[in-house]
Amino acid sequence: MSAPRPRHALAVVLAMLACARVTEPTVSDSTAPTTSRSTAPAINPEPLPRELEGDVALMPQALTSFGAARHGAHVYVYGGYFGRPHQYSREGQSGRLLRLELATGTWEHLGDGPELQSVAMVSHAGALYRVGGMQAVNAAEQPADLRSHAGFARFDPSALRWTELPAMPDPRSSHDAIVVGGSLYVVGGWTLAGDPHATTWQDGGLRYDLDRAEAEWQPIPVPFRRRAVAAAAVGGVLAVVGGIGPDGEVSQSLELFDPATDTWTRGPDFPGAGFGVAAVGMGDVLYAGGSDGVIHRFRKGDAAWQRETSMALPRFFHRFVATDKDELAVLGGIRSMASGTRVRVVERLAVGNAPRPASVTHAELASPLPSKNRQGLLLLDDRLYLFGGNKSLGQHDFGPEHFTDEGQRLDLATLAWAPMAPYPARRQTMSTLVVADGTALAAGGFGHDGEVARTHPEIHVYDPFGERWAPRPGGLPGQGRSQFGLVEHDGTLWAFGGLDYDPRRPKDDQFRHERTVLRAATGDPAAELAPSGVELPQPRRAFAAAKLGDRYYLVGGMREGFALVDDCEAYDFGDGKWHGVPGPIRPRLSAELVALGDRLYLAGGSSRPAGGGDLASDRSLEELDPVTGEWSMLLEELPIDTRHMRMLPWRDRLLVVSTHDERPVAHVIVIDPGEPSASASARHDR
Repeated sequence: MSAPRPRHALAVVLAMLACARVTEPTVSDSTAPTTSRSTAPAINPEPLPRELEGDVALMPQALTSFGAARHGAHVYVYGGYFGRPHQYSREGQSGRLLRLELATGTWEHLGDGPELQSVAMVSHAGALYRVGGMQAVNAAEQPADLRSHAGFARFDPSALRWTELPAMPDPRSSHDAIVVGGSLYVVGGWTLAGDPHATTWQDGGLRYDLDRAEAEWQPIPVPFRRRAVAAAAVGGVLAVVGGIGPDGEVSQSLELFDPATDTWTRGPDFPGAGFGVAAVGMGDVLYAGGSDGVIHRFRKGDAAWQRETSMALPRFFHRFVATDKDELAVLGGIRSMASGTRVRVVERLAVGNAPRPASVTHAELASPLPSKNRQGLLLLDDRLYLFGGNKSLGQHDFGPEHFTDEGQRLDLATLAWAPMAPYPARRQTMSTLVVADGTALAAGGFGHDGEVARTHPEIHVYDPFGERWAPRPGGLPGQGRSQFGLVEHDGTLWAFGGLDYDPRRPKDDQFRHERTVLRAATGDPAAELAPSGVELPQPRRAFAAAKLGDRYYLVGGMREGFALVDDCEAYDFGDGKWHGVPGPIRPRLSAELVALGDRLYLAGGSSRPAGGGDLASDRSLEELDPVTGEWSMLLEELPIDTRHMRMLPWRDRLLVVSTHDERPVAHVIVIDPGEPSASASARHDR
């Protein structure tokens, strides 16, 4: 089958943070309305350099509470906050106007205006409009002095000029704005006049006719007092979602204003997180999503919201922008106030398609890791830990110089690396697992002991908060194992299959394919993994494995004599029995199997070409429906060499990582499998 049209689940380009600023005269933010208008000099755009290859875009700066709007082939971003959450200062506010070209993923810096957060930006009839916002007057070490602004200005994207327009009657921030039928509507928000604890909540809205040459601000009644709302235009009406009120209660309300009758009606409550929510209208459909990551849709006239899709990176105080009728972009935002992690990754999500097709997003970024393959891998929330591994691209380079203990942490929200504690030994092919209580384990593996390269029995626990490794007293028996499956079920740690290798033993005993299944209590750190009484039906190492429900599925791998294993099996923890499983379309070695929802996904490793021959990288992605036993070819080809890729479940997506490249790069791929009913044309039933 042909590859699906790429749908960017994340989307395009890292720009450098430190760059010369092109300035424009600050637009006046007078609080008094005026019909006089002034035009600033034209701006010289400053292209921002690319630092990332692939389909993933990063904002030039991580921001919250900014304005964003699409105009033609570009998305524009104005202002925002990048400092420490809830410790506002002028050093942490942006006044930059940035422009993203959607087709190429290139960013430009279009100069600077007043430094504002909680600012709104809209697009209408060939121009962009910026309205309101909040400015921190104080320096970082001074008490907070926060002031809302009433400023209103128009930007001409063709002439690259700002023009000052009549200010709002009152300063306003933490509001939102949208254009409906040629009029700009401003709703929600409050007024800050210095003391952040003394606020005036706005209990009305504003309307400004953008199509009139000498328009004035007009008040409109609003049936709520809330800030941190999201406004959107849906089927000719103004929709306002969520927010928080003076009593501190977060709202899930949907309010709809009809300009034809000047009346408000109440829609069905938004089912997601309503504080700092983002929303966008596409025709008569409203999409909204908040910090829980779920994006819901409301079609004008419906009695309820429906779940549409989800963000790979949940966030709030972000923005949605419609890039075309079937796609929206998610920009900026913050994961949580506690972590302070702002999201630089721009996600581009398919919406409105039924069923939703599979999508692949690929980022290629510079890697500080010396290892090329067989690293240990842990995923803790949105942080990916890679450690140990082999520094050679060769298959059998096992000299002591080829092993490493170095590790790095990759933040998936920013795609930035940071050092992590080195692994306690120079190892490759460790089995790793994050158990239900959050404990991160790395067990066994293969490495040089100073005399020979062999398997090892140690188990280590990683503390991401203390950034250190500690030994788990109860390790693997004997010489240990590598290329085995490690899984937890109902408070018990299990080890399946694998290889015990020591070249110092007699030649016919060097390779011991372990069939004894081991287990230990997860909560007892001193418990050694000991025989469970369960045996594998056949030897198996370097296999793909995943647990779905009460069953642990083993697919492919290798047995004695370096022969591939074609049969697939599942161990049922409930009845304690092995069950046969239909084999995939392509039997594989060293593949990855991931359970996601009610399906299993197989990718990577090596397989033999249809006409026979040597093993080669298998770039396809297959999907198994365990109920029917049917395998589907979901994707024919992933965009990298997959022999040494790793794959993990990441919320409702598949995360693929590989450093198997001659260049010092890491490949990060996010796969949205789409709707199960869209899974594919090629069916395989055995």
